[in-house]
Amino acid sequence: MVCGAEALLRWKHPEKGFVAPAEFVPVAEETGQIIPIGEWVLRSACAQLAEWRRQGMSIFPISINLSTSQLRQPQLAQMIIAVLEETGLHPKDLELEITEGVMMNEAQASMAFLTQMHELGVQLAIDDFGTGYSSLSYLKKMPLDRLKVDQSFVRDVAIDENDAAIVRSIISLGHQFKLQVIAEGVETLEQLDFLRARGCDEIQGYYYSHPLPAEEFAIFVNGHPVLD
Repeated sequence: MVCGAEALLRWKHPEKGFVAPAEFVPVAEETGQIIPIGEWVLRSACAQLAEWRRQGMSIFPISINLSTSQLRQPQLAQMIIAVLEETGLHPKDLELEITEGVMMNEAQASMAFLTQMHELGVQLAIDDFGTGYSSLSYLKKMPLDRLKVDQSFVRDVAIDENDAAIVRSIISLGHQFKLQVIAEGVETLEQLDFLRARGCDEIQGYYYSHPLPAEEFAIFVNGHPVLD
């Protein structure tokens, strides 16, 4: 079942073709361009979700990643609220993701911002969980809804006992904190079976679909049931 979508940033260069985010996002961070780019992504993704709603597509939230530079912007919360009002979306239609490392590096800004978004009704997730150095005290204090298990652990979960132990621990930890747990990078039936047997709530990855343009994603959703 389709239970959500994640907005992915891709750059189609006129000469080089598609440029991977790993190549241009760090440059955008260094030059400060990530701020206008991030706002454009938020507006575009919310506008697209609103348009899908007008077309009668079933209801699900859209997830958007936030960078370190964005979290440092004092007007970030006001901008998000304005975009939701402009597009007519409810706060619960939006999920914001920050990585474990960003959460720790920007702990004070993260706490204030996440608390404000939580009170508004926006859903919140930690991305790439397990790759950083987060303190469980922060995990307890942060008003989160989901943990996303990093794909580096999921990749060999069916054949590597160490990865299997890590994923089992993260799923158990997330559930004890009353959080939904999502596994990233699921590509095989063996991975899916392992995660399903351990009670993972949702999965994301090529097993169901590669990243799709908006038009193709709409076709994909219309051909699959949506989890309300």
